[in-house]
Amino acid sequence: MNDNPKISIITIAYNNASDIEPTLKSVSGQTYENIEYIVVDGASTDGTLAIIDRYRDSINVFISEPDEGMYDAINKGIKRATGDVVGLIHAGDRLHDSRVIETVSSAFRDGNVDAIYGYSRLVDSHNRCRTVNISPSFSKLWIRLGWMPSHQSIYVRRSFFEQRGYYRNDLGGSGDYEWFLRFFFFNTLRVKRLRAFLIRFSLGGRSTRSLLVKLSSQKVHRQCWIDNGASPPPLLVPCKLLRGAFQRSIGLLCQSNLIFRE
Repeated sequence: MNDNPKISIITIAYNNASDIEPTLKSVSGQTYENIEYIVVDGASTDGTLAIIDRYRDSINVFISEPDEGMYDAINKGIKRATGDVVGLIHAGDRLHDSRVIETVSSAFRDGNVDAIYGYSRLVDSHNRCRTVNISPSFSKLWIRLGWMPSHQSIYVRRSFFEQRGYYRNDLGGSGDYEWFLRFFFFNTLRVKRLRAFLIRFSLGGRSTRSLLVKLSSQKVHRQCWIDNGASPPPLLVPCKLLRGAFQRSIGLLCQSNLIFRE
């Protein structure tokens, strides 16, 4: 890959007038210049379109039409992307700081890297840290034990979508988990972990879900393994739940400014 790879960033939105502007600002304020920004809106009716319009100079591709859910919207964006690398930032969430995409692009200058991921924070409306996700170095063993990096901290070479398919739209909110399994466990990618925070998730936004919803999704996650031709690992569900509890504990230390100060 060249020294200036094009990074395609996709934002999906639907009636996000209350929280999309920080997302748009976080992309438009990046120090890296070779960004293709794609915004896919589901035909919002609440003022979201007017806010997006204020940032059209920073948006390369804009789609606003009804869709069949978030993964359908993501797929629309990926299919319109022309970048060397693709990443996501959902409406309501933010790139962690202005140098995130510069950091990502530097990783992909290494021709031996197909995908990267990093750390993330869950923050409240006052930007106070509530939970952190400090992902380990990549290993398929971690995936068998329920690990998955923050979805929006993952960046992948665009060519792999053409080779290995897009997101499934029939799994409710678990399409990202099945995609991660298919790409990172059931195929072989050259993966690099970045020891850097890449994303700030918004508490209560599209990217955060209640414990009850997470519990109900575990049955679907087990089915994702079966759909890919494998038996679910026996420790999958308990390890996933324990990891969530561990992240919440780290979040409490983060709130107390004992670790991960900015």
